[in-house]
Amino acid sequence: MTRRIGGHVSTAGGLQNAIENTIAIGGNCMQIFAGSPRMWARTPYPTKVAEAFREQSMIRDLRPIYIHALYLTNLASDNAELLEKSKKALIMDMTNGAAIGAAGVILHIGSHQGRGWRVVKDQVITVIKEVLDATPNGSVLILENSAGQKGKIGSLPELADIFSAVTSDRLKICLDTAHAFEAGYNFVTEAGLEMWVKDIEKYIGWDKLDVLHLNDSKTPLGSAHDMHQNIGDGYIGSEGLKRLINHPRLASLPLLLEVPGIEGTGPDKENIDRVKKICKN
Repeated sequence: MTRRIGGHVSTAGGLQNAIENTIAIGGNCMQIFAGSPRMWARTPYPTKVAEAFREQSMIRDLRPIYIHALYLTNLASDNAELLEKSKKALIMDMTNGAAIGAAGVILHIGSHQGRGWRVVKDQVITVIKEVLDATPNGSVLILENSAGQKGKIGSLPELADIFSAVTSDRLKICLDTAHAFEAGYNFVTEAGLEMWVKDIEKYIGWDKLDVLHLNDSKTPLGSAHDMHQNIGDGYIGSEGLKRLINHPRLASLPLLLEVPGIEGTGPDKENIDRVKKICKN
């Protein structure tokens, strides 16, 4: 089996350019934004554009494809207007995802802004249910783990609360390696990796884990900072990442890079090549 390895690529100039950008860096899967990551505006993909992209990505074997939701989204906000904008943008991303045959939309859930998870939990669960009800059956919502920043939602126990309340096969998980390390999981060691694997099984379950964001960490273990580094150049390092991606429980998952790149322009061929060198399949 050929491992699926790709990165977050630009769609500047048109959706089709994501295909060329993926090929240019040596990827065989990809992640994109379906609009500006820092603007609320979202529009449906024109049918012909979506169909052409879907066809070409299949012909060139660039699968799976993921959309990353915009960064402004906060399903825990106590601002009614912001919450409604978050919901509408997420629904449009998932609708566009279904149109291009995406494997799902990856979401940073948001922040409880110091009010605590217990205070916002019911609201977050309700909004997720509403989004799933309002989107096509072929669309999938993928929740991402947090880096342990104050207020940010996405620890494994918090994700477990959501999954216990939302029993849908259209709700999945993306685990970011830098986030997990920055949240305190020391998988640089074999024992630390096994601890993380056991917690994934305890809180999430393997049927829910869909993809890995493979990023090195620019900051030390437990820093609670969301800062990515190029593969092998951070505090996790090549050996730690090699052990992780080849672990029997994780070895079949697609790998998406969100690294700064050697030139600072995002995931590049050098980083993809580094991952290919440490992959056993």
